[in-house]
Amino acid sequence: MKKVERLISIVMILLQREIVSATEFAHLFNVSKRTIQRDMEALGYANIPIYAEHGADGGYALMNEYKLDKRLINSQDVENILISLGGYDQLITNPDIQMTIQKIKSMTSLNMPTKLNLTFYDWSGRSEIKEDVALIDQAIEKN
Repeated sequence: MKKVERLISIVMILLQREIVSATEFAHLFNVSKRTIQRDMEALGYANIPIYAEHGADGGYALMNEYKLDKRLINSQDVENILISLGGYDQLITNPDIQMTIQKIKSMTSLNMPTKLNLTFYDWSGRSEIKEDVALIDQAIEKN
């Protein structure tokens, strides 16, 4: 397993569980505890809010503010959000918005069927709207 895959896996595991020990991660990925410590350091440099809990029941955890309360949004809500944003990402070139859409997509299961697919690729006014949206986005960023 490549380091990047391991780092993503660590974050995904920490999103699911409260605390995971370095020993458990080391066994899971068949690496040393020192490698896990380096991975946690790398994730910290990437601004992933991971912290260490010391003691017998200690390990690594994500700050609660980084986790989404699963009681707030169910899979149907996520699907509705993605349907709403589905066509929008074809009009926007802002990388931050595209990253947000990808994060929302990652919250869904890979085999979730799409009930509705909106597309603006063949729409005659697409290029004008894309330019207008980019101009509005720049104006908002510059206040």
